[in-house]
Parts: sequence; C-alpha cells; structure tokens
Amino acid sequence: MTLQRYSRTAIFLHWAIALALAFQLALGWRLEDIPKGPGLFAAYQLHKSVGITILLLTLARLLIRVMRPRPGPMADGIWAERLTRAVHWLFYGVLLFGPLTGWVIVSTAKIKVQTLLFGVVPWPHLPIGRALHEPAEGVHNIIAWIGLGLFVLHVAGALRHQFVKDENILGRMIPFMTTGPVGKGRAAWAAGLALLAIWAAHGAGWQIPFSPAVTLASEPAPAAPPGPAAPEAPVKPDEAAKAEAAAQPLADWKVQPGGRLGFSANWTGTAINGHFSEWESVIRFTPDAPEKTTIRVSVDLASVNTDDSQRDESLKGADFFDIATHPTAVFKASGVRSLGNDRFEAHGTLDLHGTRQPVTLAFSLKIKDDTAQVSGTTRLDRTAFGVGSGDWAATDQIAAKVSVAFKFTAKRIGTH
Repeated sequence: MTLQRYSRTAIFLHWAIALALAFQLALGWRLEDIPKGPGLFAAYQLHKSVGITILLLTLARLLIRVMRPRPGPMADGIWAERLTRAVHWLFYGVLLFGPLTGWVIVSTAKIKVQTLLFGVVPWPHLPIGRALHEPAEGVHNIIAWIGLGLFVLHVAGALRHQFVKDENILGRMIPFMTTGPVGKGRAAWAAGLALLAIWAAHGAGWQIPFSPAVTLASEPAPAAPPGPAAPEAPVKPDEAAKAEAAAQPLADWKVQPGGRLGFSANWTGTAINGHFSEWESVIRFTPDAPEKTTIRVSVDLASVNTDDSQRDESLKGADFFDIATHPTAVFKASGVRSLGNDRFEAHGTLDLHGTRQPVTLAFSLKIKDDTAQVSGTTRLDRTAFGVGSGDWAATDQIAAKVSVAFKFTAKRIGTH
C-alpha cells in the first residue's frame, strides 16, 4: 500500500529543521553587524548551538528516511523530477556540511572557546590543524547562500504541486491537514501559516537581543579611596602604658554566609561583572593592634560566575585561570595600616595562575560588639599573572586592569 503521509517523527523533524535553519541563516548574517564584545560572544555561542542542533536533527531525519517507509514522489515530468531529487539531496548536503564546516571553523580558530550547547552540554573540538580554517570559512559562507536558494526552490516546488497541479502535497507534511482532496482556500491557509512560522523564525534570528553587558545586582560598594594617614599626636609614656593595658587581644573572625567577592573586567568598552561563589578566609585582627593582623583568603576559581556558562567555561580553561593546574587563588597579608575614619589598607601577596604578585587592599571596617562589616576594593593587572594567554594576552579586547570588590559580615569567634 502506498503511504499518503509522512510519519509523525518525520514531520516533526522536517519542521524543526526548517525553523532552525530559517533562524540560523538570519543569525549567521547578523553576526557581521554585532559589535565586538559580550553581545557578539553570546551570538556566536547561540549560532554554534543551533548549528550542532541542525546537524543532529538532520542525522536523525536521514535515519528515519532509511528505516521508515515514506510516500512516493508526485507524478511529474522527468526534468521536474530530477530537479526535485537534486534539491532534496543538495538540501541534505547543506544541512550536514553547513554545521560541519562551522565545527571545523570553531575547532581551528586561533582563540579556542569551549562550546556548550545552549550553555549546558559540552561539545568537543575536532582534532584538526589550522590549515583548514580559511577554506572552511569560505565553504561555510557559500553553503549559507546555497541553503537560501534551495529553501526558495523547495517552497516553490511545494506550492506548484499544491496550487498549480492541484495535488495535495501539503497534506503529507503539515500536521493538521488531511491527505484527501482539499479546497484551495484551506490549502492557502495552511501554506500561509507554515510560511508565517518560517518568517517568524527568520525574524527572530535578526531581532533576538544580545545584551552588551551583564549587570549583577548587589555589587559591593567600593571602599572610599585611601587618603593620607592622619598625623598621630605625641603619646606620653603613661598614656601609652594605659593604652597597652586596655588593648584587646587578637581575635579570630569568621566570615558569615552572604558575603560577596566580585570582579569587573572591561571587554571592548563594556563592563563584564562576575563573582566567585566559593571562597574561604582565615582572619585574625584587633583594631587596637592592626599591625599584628593576619589574613588568608583562598578562592575556588572553578566557582566563577558571570551569568554566562559558556564564558565561565572559557575562564576556567587553559587560556585564563587554567583550573586544572591552578584551581585556587590565595591572598595573604600580615599587618594592616589604619588610615583613620574606619579605613584600612592591607599590603599582601596574591598567588594566581602560578604567579605571585604584591597586592594592596583598601577597605572600610566597622565593628559593633562582636560583628564586623567589611567592604573594599583593589585593582589587578591580569597580564601580570598570565591570565589571558595566546591571543587573549593582548589588551585591545580585554583590558589589562580588573577591578575586584568584596563585601561581607564577620563574627568574632575567639581571642588570642
């Protein structure tokens, strides 16, 4: 018996691929107009995700085509049949080799960026050399134009059978249509809805917003800039003795949940804000003897969060933090200098990415009973720590200076 209709799985795959391709073509051409920066990065990640999705859907569609029977071709002239067959197989070629050449481009790029499908599923790079990069780019662009042309021919062929030859070809593939004879009015509605869905997907590729910046709420307020230390009044011997007697012993302080360790980097003029969700500290301090203070903060670099999972994976990789080799960053300081008016300055060292550099923290501190409120800032030169290697070492896209800000509450838990 000759089938009159494609299977439900084949119908689903056909329309899923059609909508994805309409979206992908628009997004691909739009990439040329998006300024460099976070928006372009997000657009490329989405373009890669949709491309791999089209590849997987097409492989599934070919498998269904081989395994499941399908309706035979509509009767037509020999040249029309040959053209129809050529359009179909060329379309499969576009759906396969478009994503494959894109995969080659990503795998051979100078700057390796981890691909996460829709920010969730990691996708590997192909083990191929850079010599294929430019040829793949050229073929990829040509395939896009061929795909557009085949899209038009495919739609024109379906409309010809439906409205010129009066054959209900749409009933084979549109879910809500019957396979029997239908009036041209109903067929026109069905065709119009299908084309409207395609047009909407194509328009979404042009209009979907890509935020130029990621703004995180509740960024810690920067501490007041350090000013000159207030001159100390001469202290008489008896007064010094009284102060020494009244001095509080060194106390251990435990940072309470809810603290924040954030950072901000400049990417082509746009601020990228992020934070680390996992960090530990050991603080021993008393305001009566700040020079005896000891501070140690350990940051789990794998906990970086910029509200973009694909960018976060790149930051964890070898070009940036390289957490496989250097999983933590450690700040140490011995002694704190009072600047007056609840402002302090800690001179210490930061071990990051296998490099140790001096770092100064400026912070404000307010203590009431056994509770301390702390907030402060510092600025780091990422290039001094080798964060951003290879093509990312240049500062034309990502600035060298990175601002770090912290804010937390600590409780006194013991004295020494």
